[in-house]
Amino acid sequence: MVQGGIEMSVRMNATRQAGCRPHVAAFAAGIALSLASLSPLGAAPFEEFEASRSVLARATAGEGRIGSERVVSDRAVSPTTPTPAGDQDAFVGDLPNGYHDDGCVGDSGLLGACPPMCPPLCEPDCIAWVGRVDALIAWRSAPPDRPLVETGLSGVPVLNANGMDSTAAAGPRFSIFRFNHARGTGWETSFFQLANWRSERPLAAQSNGYALAPPGFYGNTNTFNFDTGVANLGSRLKSLEVNRHWVLGENLNFLAGFRWVEWEESFSLTDEFVGTATIQDFYRTDAMNSLYGGQIGLDAVLFTLPWMRVDSVVKAGVYGNNAVQTSLYQSDATGGFLSQSVTVGESPVSAAFLGEVGITGVVPVTDWLDIRVGYSGWWLSGIVQPTQQLSGQVLTQPAGGIEPTSGTITANGGVLVQAVTLGLEGRW
Repeated sequence: MVQGGIEMSVRMNATRQAGCRPHVAAFAAGIALSLASLSPLGAAPFEEFEASRSVLARATAGEGRIGSERVVSDRAVSPTTPTPAGDQDAFVGDLPNGYHDDGCVGDSGLLGACPPMCPPLCEPDCIAWVGRVDALIAWRSAPPDRPLVETGLSGVPVLNANGMDSTAAAGPRFSIFRFNHARGTGWETSFFQLANWRSERPLAAQSNGYALAPPGFYGNTNTFNFDTGVANLGSRLKSLEVNRHWVLGENLNFLAGFRWVEWEESFSLTDEFVGTATIQDFYRTDAMNSLYGGQIGLDAVLFTLPWMRVDSVVKAGVYGNNAVQTSLYQSDATGGFLSQSVTVGESPVSAAFLGEVGITGVVPVTDWLDIRVGYSGWWLSGIVQPTQQLSGQVLTQPAGGIEPTSGTITANGGVLVQAVTLGLEGRW
């Protein structure tokens, strides 16, 4: 096997530095850092690899030194002289004749010098594992432009969907990697969840001060003014992905795989008019997007310093969007309390896009444990958002209308999610 087949990416080299020692107890302690309270989603009112090396670590045997691209041994290995079993000096260069690329045992049956990534005793296929746990604190962009409320007399805009910025959400991210250092490949499985983004916009009490902004909600226009109200927006994000990694160089991996993403969002508006009788209206739309599809990406080490390194990742994919939206209108405008709703779903409703970028600073603590601090960003487009559905439904009977119920679904929304991350990485 040629040198390029032995020399793994910087991320994959580090996994062998920990040998095969399990550190389950210490690594599990890091999981507690990422757990966040995930309350139920609602809005009315809102209730509710990449395995990386340690640049400070030593070679498994011998003092070792930090090479320009990898950790190498201070002691040379003769291509013609097998190394005794258990000696883990790094071998730099082509494997000697007679050695297989799927392990360290040659046709002669002799146990030879392991490549630098092999675990003790040259175990077949040079398998290594990496686990990560991160805590994420994330912010989302506001929904696209859509007028919601205006003043009742002059028609001046009061509230627009693009002004409903949300508070931060939090959640965990878990990743597990399995690498075959001899073949230069690996598998990755990652999951994260972020909840709950919340935005609340109250309208101060003002007699006949407000009206629904054109074109209204669900076919109801601004015929009826109201005195006060409150708008709520809530959302959450989930993602599960499985990727295959291939080494392109010591600092670069190519990846491809499958990803499932779920974007859930809910909008509601409650208003109240106080006259000879008190009239209340309640509008709510919930939207669920389930995205399924393939993605490709690059995983790279940008640069290293004596005390840290900087990792980066870029991913992009096109997904089918199995989406559903449910709209509900309740009112006592006609004297009695009436409720009307419609649910519309399509599979797929559109082709959606998801792009991801990340950059992370990694500081080694031991030869098997690192601290990670970084940034992650996700851009989703072609999704169903509730504020974009308000004009596509007909729900007028609670306000005295006679039109039959009807509904549509529109997938023209987009959202940007950005997060700061803090976590641990362990290797065994």
